[in-house]
Amino acid sequence: MKIELSIITVGYKSEDTIVPFLDSIQKDRDNITKEIIVVDNYPGDKGADRAQEHPLKPTVIRNTENIGFSKAINQGIKICHGEYILIINPDTRLVGSALKYLLDFAEETPNLGAVAPRLLNNDGSIQPSCSKFPTIWNAVRYNFFGCKNCFKKYVPGDSVTKVEVAVMAAFLIPKSVVDHVGGLDERFFLYYEDVEFCHRLYIHGLPVYYLPKAKVQHVHGASGNFVSHLKSPLLKSAKIYYGPRYSSVLNIVLWIGHKWQVILRRKRFHD
Repeated sequence: MKIELSIITVGYKSEDTIVPFLDSIQKDRDNITKEIIVVDNYPGDKGADRAQEHPLKPTVIRNTENIGFSKAINQGIKICHGEYILIINPDTRLVGSALKYLLDFAEETPNLGAVAPRLLNNDGSIQPSCSKFPTIWNAVRYNFFGCKNCFKKYVPGDSVTKVEVAVMAAFLIPKSVVDHVGGLDERFFLYYEDVEFCHRLYIHGLPVYYLPKAKVQHVHGASGNFVSHLKSPLLKSAKIYYGPRYSSVLNIVLWIGHKWQVILRRKRFHD
């Protein structure tokens, strides 16, 4: 039987989220032939057991340690059989016909790199999930020229939109594209793997789309803005992505930009 869609998720301390996530897939009567692969990176809880016991009977890969997001996703990619691959977090819930919307769009769109749905917070509000490439020039535009979408995650709008970067909380890719450009870059343990992959798609002339009618609730919604990488776990991944010199210059630009914004806020307050 031909498998249209491979759904790959990476579990880490996900024993409380994996069952509701799988339930949301089970409730979707989309008639899509699919397989589900759960790669568990945390042997210290019952996340893998709960996935194994679920009625959907996903394939479960149990890692004895946390090998990181990129390596775990690539483990799933190596054994998947679908024409399309959906990378998705276990702290998400599919809303309505999200899978069908994503798959239909992918099948109807030539030269597709990837397509990402609209992410929603717990209260139904829209979660910013797209960004421009985090370059020095975009950091300058953000801090000094008022381009608010240049260096932070944003919501593209209510129409199908080409974007530079979409977060991988839910991210659909044709398998043929992965075969062509490769899987996730395993240098990245966590963070920036989505930026690097989207940049690779860009280099190959394969666009990334934001599809707002496909909706996925992102329960935790803990994604931070790029500007926060100065004091977060993003820093290590940022250095890998940019290289030491570029990263140092970018950090200086961000630091100066932050100070400049503080000065502007104080001036507005006094005025």
